Amino acid sequence: MKSLRPFSLAITLAAVGACGGSSQSASPQQPKVTTAADPSCPVTVPGTSVSVEDTNTGAALVFVTTSDVIELRKRVATMAQMHNDHHGAMGPLPDGTAAEGGHAGHDMGGGGAHAGHDMGGGGKHAGHAGGMIGVHSKAAASDVESGAKIAFTASGPDVVTLQGELRMHAQHFSSGSCEMGKH
Repeated sequence: MKSLRPFSLAITLAAVGACGGSSQSASPQQPKVTTAADPSCPVTVPGTSVSVEDTNTGAALVFVTTSDVIELRKRVATMAQMHNDHHGAMGPLPDGTAAEGGHAGHDMGGGGAHAGHDMGGGGKHAGHAGGMIGVHSKAAASDVESGAKIAFTASGPDVVTLQGELRMHAQHFSSGSCEMGKH
């Protein structure tokens, strides 16, 4: 038993030392207003709303905010760049002039996948904003009053499909999240 005494004393001292010895009591802190974990999600900027504007070559998601316009514009630009990076890997990005459409190698009949993408993880968008839009398209971000917009350009018959898809996404965005989840 004598050999356990130094060991017990060492454990006790370590436990007392771990308590910190500070006499300050922890004061409750106000929760910080954060703009969420996804740095490419515009709608997690507080006070942000989204609408859709149809164009002759596609449509635009228009994001406006009552709070941090600079942060919103940064996120919109990031989302547009991620879209172009993802869709550029599929082939040349549409410029709105080509008569033929299509989704450059994506199987549009995928069971349970979103707009032809094989999402793998239960129908989610696989965690990347670049793959959010299923219709092969090009994105261009620009500033608007109190926010920014992403104009998406598709070709031929994909224009109408893109317009409908962006309306659906805007509806999901109105929940304040870019997580598309189950739809």
